[in-house]
Amino acid sequence: MNRLYIPLLWELALVIATIVVPKQAFNLFFLFYLGLLIYFYFIHKQFSFRKMRSHFCKIKTFWLPVALTFFGLFGAGKLKDFITMTFSYDIDDHVINIIVENDLVPTLVYAFMMIIMKPVAEEFFYRRALISFDNKKKTAILTVVSLLLCSIARAHGWLGIAEWMLMALPVTIAYLLTRNVYVTVMAHVLFELYDNAYEVAYVVGRILYR
Repeated sequence: MNRLYIPLLWELALVIATIVVPKQAFNLFFLFYLGLLIYFYFIHKQFSFRKMRSHFCKIKTFWLPVALTFFGLFGAGKLKDFITMTFSYDIDDHVINIIVENDLVPTLVYAFMMIIMKPVAEEFFYRRALISFDNKKKTAILTVVSLLLCSIARAHGWLGIAEWMLMALPVTIAYLLTRNVYVTVMAHVLFELYDNAYEVAYVVGRILYR
């Protein structure tokens, strides 16, 4: 747990900053994910491209769990949208909106942040670093902590926190079942690609041809 003090304080700084200066959410999240990637990749060497590639030929133990997790994220996203539409008129979910400048470079940075930086940083922090398999009780407690921390980073209201806990549930279950963070990273990357690619392509096209 010693190596978690810095990323936990880093998230606390993010939460406070998004409350104080919510309009700077884009820059704040970029710095947050960048800090996590530097910490877990460069300092603690938690991520290996070689290990990631070594799983690519494993259909049953890698791509099948990736596919199931992707569809779990897809279903969670649909349920989240339904909850938002049902309750948002009466309850403010206080979800942090990441506003991007209407220009080419910020849009491309946003795409890179959401499709690559976010999935890798979140999976290595909220799943691999936080969840321990020492014993069942500890695993259960840390799983709940992981879900809460992941959602608090994206929302400040109880409805928004519940929605983002729902979104984190498929990758959390996948990690608990496979104990393979590369499964959750790949599923998360593919889902963010699906979730963001069309909008980013549309914005880029509109900027280039305006």
